[in-house]
Amino acid sequence: MSGLPLPHDTNSPYTHALPVIEDDSGAPESAAEEVEAVHDAEWHQARQFSYEIATALPSHWLPLQEALGEVLAEDVTAPIPVPHYASSAMDGYAVAGPQPWTVVVPEPVETDPRKMLTIPPKELYRPVLNLEPGEATRIVTGGLVPAGARAVLRDEYAQLSAEGTVLTIAAHAPSAEDIPYGQNIRRTGEEVAAGDVILHAECLLNPAHIAFAAVSGHDMLPVRRRPRVTILLTGSEVVEDGIPEPGQVRDAFGPQLPTFVEMLGGSVDQLRRVEDTAKAMLSALTEAPSGMGSVLDARTEVVITTGGTGHSDADHVRSALQELGAVFLLDGLAQRPGHPTFLARLPEDGPFVVGLPGNPLAAMTSVFTVAQPLLARLHGDRPPATRTLPAAEELPGQKVTALVPGYLRDGTVHPRDRVGANMLRGLAHADVIIVVPPGGVAAGQDVEVVPLPWR
Repeated sequence: MSGLPLPHDTNSPYTHALPVIEDDSGAPESAAEEVEAVHDAEWHQARQFSYEIATALPSHWLPLQEALGEVLAEDVTAPIPVPHYASSAMDGYAVAGPQPWTVVVPEPVETDPRKMLTIPPKELYRPVLNLEPGEATRIVTGGLVPAGARAVLRDEYAQLSAEGTVLTIAAHAPSAEDIPYGQNIRRTGEEVAAGDVILHAECLLNPAHIAFAAVSGHDMLPVRRRPRVTILLTGSEVVEDGIPEPGQVRDAFGPQLPTFVEMLGGSVDQLRRVEDTAKAMLSALTEAPSGMGSVLDARTEVVITTGGTGHSDADHVRSALQELGAVFLLDGLAQRPGHPTFLARLPEDGPFVVGLPGNPLAAMTSVFTVAQPLLARLHGDRPPATRTLPAAEELPGQKVTALVPGYLRDGTVHPRDRVGANMLRGLAHADVIIVVPPGGVAAGQDVEVVPLPWR
């Protein structure tokens, strides 16, 4: 293979996957097990195959501010009780024993006024840490309750002597005789005991989870790792902005495909446009543009390409992958639109490659057939679920499974119109993708649908 490194060349872009182990015995290496491609896979078969061919990635730890929206990989316990100290629930006075109480005030840390000027304001006074029966001290909400305190008397019910040295319960308080033990004190561990499970595995982390983890003493959380995805967009006729000229088309993938992939559990590291030549595609897979890693050096787990998946002289994705020694796992789907879709893998446990057709609807429906289950398995999720709904009208069958954008009304599913392989109007106003089997579906009969992740 001219211009490409040999499989065990130390400069090979594939040596990142597994170390090269020298065999001192001199025995010849066993040949790699051949994987036979599945051609024109039926829709359910393709979904199951794409899920089962991969293995879940190991979890990793993320800082709290980066864990929002991720899936928790394992149960998380509290390293400390919450609250981790007894604190006041009110502004008022911590009191010990029965009334009246002598008010104890914090003492200055220094008596020399000159030294006091060098001490930060918050450190000028020693806090009152202990109270004897018959004593009280000022406390604010969240403040540390001194040892010996039995309750906190809130400001509204506090009665001070003229000198401010003796505290009693005001006559208008609910009970002027006494204050119940523990009143207005947040006890240590009253919310969470140390060792309690505070978050359960598989929960989708929301702002409340992150806040709870923070107050429980965590800085990082174990989450399922999103597979890293590189997107390579082909199409010399594609323009990225403005009104296209005749012979040109607007880019339908660049503005949405990265976010689409994120919705399905992936993490897009690179988005690159590739010229419609075999050399350009080969370069995109093996060479690094300025300031970036190549697809292989970046440890990408999945490459998604758009366009160029056919077998004509103008389609170069397949030839580039064949030159690199890729194994085609799924080669074509028995579905419309999206028949030219394929799933391949680069050598030595390299990245999976999902080849999507260039027509927008064909590509986006094929994402649900191949990319969605593949990303789900790599992310450690269960197989993507479908549901069934009664068809509002007859859905004619085709030779293969048809994927038709549909909308929901009164508990039934209706097909959208304008759903050609190159059209997006139907999908833009759809709630689901209807999976129409080759035999068709009669009106009122249940039909399988794929929920759209943005609905």
